[in-house]
Amino acid sequence: MDITHTRHPKVLPFLFLTELWERFGFYVVQGLLILYMTSYYGFSDNESYTISGIFAGLVYISPFVGGILADKFIGFTTAILCGGIFLVLGYALLALSSTPFFFYPALATIIVGNGLLKPNISSLLGTQYAEHDPRRDAGFTIFYIGINIGVTLSLISGYVKDAYSWHLAFTLASLGMIIGLATFLYGQRYLKPFHSLAKTSTKTNFQLLACMLLAIVGLSFLFNITVLANWLLPITGLALLFFLINLTMQQEAIYRNRMIMLNLLIIASIVFWTLFFQLFNSATLYIDRLVDKNFLNIPLTTTVFYASEGIFIIILGHLFVWLWQTLAHQKRNPSPITKFTLGIAFMGLGFFILGTSTLYPNAQDLIPAGWIFTAYLFITIGELLVSPIGLSAVTMLAPPKLIGMMMGIWFVSLGFGGFFAGWVAKLSDVPNAAMSTTDKLNIYHHAFLEYAYLAFFVAVVLILVNFSIKKLMRD
Repeated sequence: MDITHTRHPKVLPFLFLTELWERFGFYVVQGLLILYMTSYYGFSDNESYTISGIFAGLVYISPFVGGILADKFIGFTTAILCGGIFLVLGYALLALSSTPFFFYPALATIIVGNGLLKPNISSLLGTQYAEHDPRRDAGFTIFYIGINIGVTLSLISGYVKDAYSWHLAFTLASLGMIIGLATFLYGQRYLKPFHSLAKTSTKTNFQLLACMLLAIVGLSFLFNITVLANWLLPITGLALLFFLINLTMQQEAIYRNRMIMLNLLIIASIVFWTLFFQLFNSATLYIDRLVDKNFLNIPLTTTVFYASEGIFIIILGHLFVWLWQTLAHQKRNPSPITKFTLGIAFMGLGFFILGTSTLYPNAQDLIPAGWIFTAYLFITIGELLVSPIGLSAVTMLAPPKLIGMMMGIWFVSLGFGGFFAGWVAKLSDVPNAAMSTTDKLNIYHHAFLEYAYLAFFVAVVLILVNFSIKKLMRD
């Protein structure tokens, strides 16, 4: 891809590569986590879904704090560097986690690192475009392609795990983040100057470091008391919702209208991510247990299937880059809420296909892999209509002084989606591994169709909302 000829900012390739390697490491962990808990530690489906939901919730809620820290104290670049260092350490600790004693601190360290890095690299990219630059959506889609190259590369973790060990697979994640940090350090020379309100000092930096270490201890403790986490996160969500409403009402009229639209997108995205994270929960266990992993005479691992979504994004991302640029120049670019509606509908179609697949096992009582790849293609289209557009919408609709915090809130929506995914995944709980294949397929059949119906319902609601706020959206 020749990014230079599209006249995007010179730093874009380096942010692209930094995020590529960061996502590689994260998806090595995310893709193996539910399997690691059920196979290595012997946790039940229910226990694993709970821990996975708490981890996904916290790993994406933490960027809310990371965005505020970057806005007010340490700036985007320092936050990215610190986050990368914590991720390197967290992945390394996970590689050493032969017992749960190390497992939970490893997850906690990854949460802190992700909170510092994830919102701020996206926010940093947003500062490199003018407010009304028509290339913005295309630039974020290019950036999103980089994310999904990293996702695709992470498929090797399954082969490494099978051939060597779980721990070597997790070591790959740490090495990937080291490469990402080196790339970012080199690319900083190409950053355009941008305004920052952060006020840094050595004393402040040491205080923040101490708080991060305390956060790791506290989060490690939280994983051991899942009942507390199950109450704490929803209560936090309600408090954040009231905070967001109050913050919106305090803005000037022009920014208030933009914030209302952004809030609607954030609420809709929670449902989208609740379903999307099933790819790492119920869908992963479905594939591992009941899907034929020989495709066109090629032996596959379970991690190949979630990584296929990254491959689809790389292929289709170019089409969406062209589409948004063309429609923007023709002044026919659909509104963000229209794109979100279509994205959630495609998500529903993907899970409808997964639900249907359970009715057609082959002679070995396994589901042909083609069903999964087809479903993931539809889910990929949905993701391209939601995720990069959401990132772009935050940097376009949020008041300039709140971009970092609102980017953090955008990732909070992923967090609550991930947390609720742990709850929703329990619809697919297989209580007894000795159950017949037919009974297991029946459980997954009903679960996947429930997910599809939820997506279709939300898409219809968004269509109705779209009709009622057309004037606001024109503004």
